[in-house]
Amino acid sequence: MKAFRPWFTVLPVSALVLGACEKKEQQSAPAAPGEVAKTPAATPAETPPAPVVKALTPGERKAMLGIVGHLSKDTESVMALYDGKDIVKRLKSLKTWEFIREMAKEEDGTDIEEEMAEGAAEAGKFLGQEIFLATGKGTAPQLSNLMKLSQRSNYYQMRVLTQAFAAGAKDGDFSGLDTASQEAMMTMAKEIGKEMALIEAAAMPPTLIGVKAQDAEALAMAQEQLTSGLEGLPGMLGEGAKPLEFTKGGVTFKGYKLAGSFFAEQMQASRADLEQTLEPADVDRLIAAVKTKNLSIAQGALEDYLMIFVGDSEEACPLVEKVEDSLAANEAISFVDGYQGKKLAGFLYGDQGVVKSGIAGSLKDMALGIRDGLAGAEGLGDTRELASLLELVGEKEDALLGLAKADTIGGLVVQDQGVKFEFFGGVNRGAADHTAAHQLANLGSSDDVLLFGNWVADAEYSKRAGEYGEALVETAYSVAEKVAGLKVEDSEEFAQFQQGFVLFNEKFRADTIAMWDALSTANSGLGKETALVVDLKGKMPPFPGVPQELVDGGRFLRASAVSPVTDRAKLKDSWGKMEGSLKNIFKTASELAGEDIPMQTPMPTEKDGFTTWFFSMGAFGDFVPSVTVSDKWFVASTSKSQALDLAVSAEKAAGERKGAWLELDFDTLRKFTGDWVTLMEKNGEAALGSPEKFAEFKEQLPRIKKGLAAFEEFDQISFNERIEGGKLRSTVHFKVR
Repeated sequence: MKAFRPWFTVLPVSALVLGACEKKEQQSAPAAPGEVAKTPAATPAETPPAPVVKALTPGERKAMLGIVGHLSKDTESVMALYDGKDIVKRLKSLKTWEFIREMAKEEDGTDIEEEMAEGAAEAGKFLGQEIFLATGKGTAPQLSNLMKLSQRSNYYQMRVLTQAFAAGAKDGDFSGLDTASQEAMMTMAKEIGKEMALIEAAAMPPTLIGVKAQDAEALAMAQEQLTSGLEGLPGMLGEGAKPLEFTKGGVTFKGYKLAGSFFAEQMQASRADLEQTLEPADVDRLIAAVKTKNLSIAQGALEDYLMIFVGDSEEACPLVEKVEDSLAANEAISFVDGYQGKKLAGFLYGDQGVVKSGIAGSLKDMALGIRDGLAGAEGLGDTRELASLLELVGEKEDALLGLAKADTIGGLVVQDQGVKFEFFGGVNRGAADHTAAHQLANLGSSDDVLLFGNWVADAEYSKRAGEYGEALVETAYSVAEKVAGLKVEDSEEFAQFQQGFVLFNEKFRADTIAMWDALSTANSGLGKETALVVDLKGKMPPFPGVPQELVDGGRFLRASAVSPVTDRAKLKDSWGKMEGSLKNIFKTASELAGEDIPMQTPMPTEKDGFTTWFFSMGAFGDFVPSVTVSDKWFVASTSKSQALDLAVSAEKAAGERKGAWLELDFDTLRKFTGDWVTLMEKNGEAALGSPEKFAEFKEQLPRIKKGLAAFEEFDQISFNERIEGGKLRSTVHFKVR
C-alpha cells in the first residue's frame, strides 16, 4: 500500500487577526529565533546549536513574563496572554478592520465597534492586561488519567454500539442503536471495578487562574464580587464546605474546602441506589476513594493580580515569594532569552511529563471495543478474522505512536512584522526527516507562486503510517462485508448498499487491489522529498461556456507535486500494472452499461529528456492533468508547461534548507484577484451574460476594490519546522506590512 506522506498546515486563519496587529515599522526579531533556519547538518549529532544569546537573570525574565516570576520552579504548565488591550487597539488601526466595520454599517446600519465598546471597556480592566492559567506539580499523571478515562469511554461506547448492532442483525430490529450511548455509560458504571484504579488515583491538579487588573479600584471590586460568589457554597453544601484560609507565595487565599468525607456520607446514604448499578465491593471502593478527595477553592490577590486556586491540596498551590525560586529561574524557559525587548503577546510552557501524557491514539480503544462487542455475537456469523484485523489496527497505531518523542514545550507569541508563533520542543512524531537537505527548495522562488511546501518524509514513519492505513482499509472492508451480508427488511437504502457492495466485490475488487499495489510500487520508486507548488501563471482554460475575452486575458491556477526518482523501472512497472487493471475496469463498466466505454490510451510527449503522459480527453489548453517523468524527477501536475518548468528547475541543486516548509503569498493572490477584477471590468457583460448582471457587478466594484486595497496589509503566512540545537523548533509567521 502506498505510504502516507506528511502534510503540514498552518494555524487557523483566525490567528491572522492577531498577526495584523503589528506594523512593519517595528524592528524584526533577532536572527536567533528567525523564520529562516540555517542549514542543519546531516545527523542529529551535527545539527547546529541554538543561536547564542545573552542569558537573562530570573528578574529579567520576570519583567518579560509577568506572573511567571511568581510561579514555583516546578510548575508543570503555563499559558499566559499579555496586553490584550494593545492588541485590540492595533486591530482597530487596520484598514481591514475599518473595511469590515464599513461593510457591517452598509449591511444592517450597525457599528460593530460601538456595539463592542461598552463591554470591551469593562473587560479591558482585566483581560486587557494579563490573563493566565498555570498548573503545579502532579498535573502530568492527572492528565494521563484523563486521557485513559477518555480512551476507556471510547472503548465502552463502541463495545455497546457493536453489541446493539449485532443484536439488531439477529432480530432484524436496530432500534437499540438509539440508546446505545446511554447503555455504554451504564455498562462502564457496571464494570467500574476494572477502572477503579483510575478513580482512586484521580485528583484535581493544583490549578491557578488569574488576571491582572487595570488598577487597585478594579481589583478590589472584582475581589469583592468573587468573594461573594464563594460565600454561596456553605448554603449549598452545608458542613461539606468548610472555611479555608492559607498563605502561599506571600499571598493570602480565602475560600472553602469541600470535604470528600461529606460527599462519601451522601453516597453511603444512597448506597441502595448505587448497588442497582455497581457491585457491592465496587461501591465500597468508590465511597472509600471519594472520602479521600478534598477540593480547595479559594481566591487571593498579589499586587494587581486576582487569582483563583483550585486543587486537592492548598499546599500544592504553585506560588513562591522569591523570583530565584520561581519558574523564571528554571533554565527550561531559557528559550525566552533571545526575545528581550520584543513585544510579547503570549507565553506557553509545559514540562516533559505533561507533553508525554498527551500522546495517545484515538482508534485502538475503539477498535478493541468493536472486537469485544463482536464476541459471542450471533447475528454476524464468524467474526474471528474481523477481530484479528481490529487487533491489528491497535498494534499498528501503537507502532506509529512509538516513533513520537516528547520534550519540554515552550512557546511565545511575538509581535514582529505581524505575529510569530515560536515553538520550542514539544512532540516530534517523526513524520519528517529534519536532517536531509532539500533538493527542491528553489522551486518556491518562481514568480507568481501562491503556495509552496517542501519536506522530506521519514522513511520509517512512512512505512508505519502506510501499514496503519492499510490495516484501517482492510478492517473497514471486512466490516462492510459483514454488514452487506445482513438481512434487513423494508430498507431501500440498505438494499442499494448491498447491491453496490456485491457489484464491487464481484466485478471491481480484484482490480482495485491491483491498482493499489501499483501505486505502492510507484511510491517505492520515488524519493522521500516532496515539493508542492501552486502558482497563478496558467492561462485560462477554454472551458465550455467561458467567453473568449476571459480565455484570452485571464490567468488560472496551476498545481504540481514534485519528487525525485530513485528507480524509474518501478514507475514503469507500476504503470504496467495500473494499465492492465484500468482496462479490466473499463471492460467491466462497458458490460454493465451495455455499451462500449473505451479506455483512453495516455499520450506521451518528449522534450529535453522528459516524458509527459496525459489523456487528451478533458484537456483544455494547458490545463492538462498529467505526469512528467525523467530518470531524475517525477511531477504530477495540472499543467504540462508548469511540470516541465519545475522539472528543469529541479536540476539546480538547492540544499540550503532542511525540515518542513509551507508558504502562502498574499501579494500573489491579491495581484491575481486584482487582474481578474480589471478583466471583468472590461469584459463583464460578455462574462456575466446580461447587462443587468454586469450593472450589479459594477455597483459592487467600489467595495471590491476597497477590500483589495485593505488587504494590502497582509504579506505572507509561513510555517517552518526544523531541528535547532537538538530540539524541535517550529515557527508560524503571519506577516503584515
